[in-house]
Parts: sequence; C-alpha cells; structure tokens
Amino acid sequence: MHFDTATQGWGIAGGSFPEPNHGTLMVQTGATLVATSDGGHSWSTLNSPADPQTVCFSDPAHGWLATTAGIVYSSADAGQTWVKVLEMFQAGAGPGRMTLLQCAGPSALWVLMTLQNGAAGHLPYVAYATQDGHTWRTVFAEPGTSGAMLPGVPAGPDTHPGSISVVDPADAVFIGDGPATNVAQCVIASNGGATLRRTGRIDNAAETFGAAFVSATAGWILTRNGGGDYVIDATTDGGYHWSQQLAVPPTSAG
Repeated sequence: MHFDTATQGWGIAGGSFPEPNHGTLMVQTGATLVATSDGGHSWSTLNSPADPQTVCFSDPAHGWLATTAGIVYSSADAGQTWVKVLEMFQAGAGPGRMTLLQCAGPSALWVLMTLQNGAAGHLPYVAYATQDGHTWRTVFAEPGTSGAMLPGVPAGPDTHPGSISVVDPADAVFIGDGPATNVAQCVIASNGGATLRRTGRIDNAAETFGAAFVSATAGWILTRNGGGDYVIDATTDGGYHWSQQLAVPPTSAG
C-alpha cells in the first residue's frame, strides 16, 4: 500500500501469499489493484496487468506497478491505464518471485527483484534504477548466480536481497542479508545507481525486514538476530556504524 497524500492512496489487495522470505511477504497470484481518495475509508478496484504485486505513486497522477512476471508498468493517469516500461532480467512468472518498487519522483524509480534457482546459500536478485522513466541502469546483482549471468554488473551487498530505502531520485540505501554469516551489509547507491559505496555491516542480523532512511546517512532498520529477537538498529553515518534501539523477543512480538 502506498499513499501520496493523506487521502489519496493505492494498494494491492487479495491474492495468495508464499512463506515470507527475508522480511518480504508479497502476493504471488490473484491480487487486485485498488485505490482510495478518502484516506482509506472506501476503496475502488482499478484495471491493471495480471497479478500485480507492488505499486507506488510519486504524485496523484504518476505511478508504477510491478507484476509477479517481473515486468514494470507506468501510469500517467492515476492508475487508470498502464504501459510496460521494463521487462526484468529473466522475466516470467515463477514461485517466490518478488519485485519491490520505491518511487522517488515523477519519473524516478528504484527496483529490487528476486529470481529463482540460485546457487547454494544464495537468493538471486537484481536492482534497477531510472531517473527519467525511459533509460534504466542495472545497479547491481547478487554476487553468485545472477551476477555470473550479468558480467560487468557490480555485486550487490550480500547473498540475499534484504531491504531497500529510497532517499531521492539519485540516492538509495540497500541492506543485503547474509544468513550464512549472520550479518547484514550496507551499500549506498548514488548518482542514480552509478556509484556504489559499501559502508558497514550489522552483526548478529541474519535477516532484515525493512529499512527507512531520511537521508543517505541517517536511518533505521528492523532485523532479526540469531536468538530470534526482533531488533531495531539505527545509523547516523550511512551504515558504517549501527546501534541497537529496541529488541523484542519473538513471543512478545507475536
């Protein structure tokens, strides 16, 4: 679900869900695109491509939508019509495929998608970015299966896709999960994804559930440690150092 104003919002409703995978629970099939203009008191159904998965709007008119087939569409009329703008690497429906979108301006979008059939201990993923809605950059790929299929593309932060927080059209923060090493590693993407800065890591964090950065230096992330506790960690220096803010045992979190 994504709100552009206090009253105008869009969401993905219904459908079937797989098991959560590194903090991401996304519908796979049978979902419907819905919209509200009264702050969520009532919702209407909108036409969309088959099996919508994620949606975001940068203003009340301009939006983006991804499907489980790994295809991204754009709309310039508040979601009434959609035009295909990007077909992902190895596009095609498959179990567990996830595509996460975050808008950053009328024509800017960051995308993090997963693939199937990774090497042992790896979950293939690819990140894309556009600043104008027409030209796309492959920002990085999982350092294994997908990286081997995309020679010349930089390696992503870790073996699993983890979390993303978009700051603006030029900057985004990616936290990659490393369940085998029990750490999560941070990468700052700038210049529309042309420059990657590998900063620090979060120890005792096998899985991340979502990042929220208000700038390229200040942000928070929800993780789960080796003992199963849910932990909020914070950074003020772009991920070089992290401090624990809150830890909740799983019995309390449930």
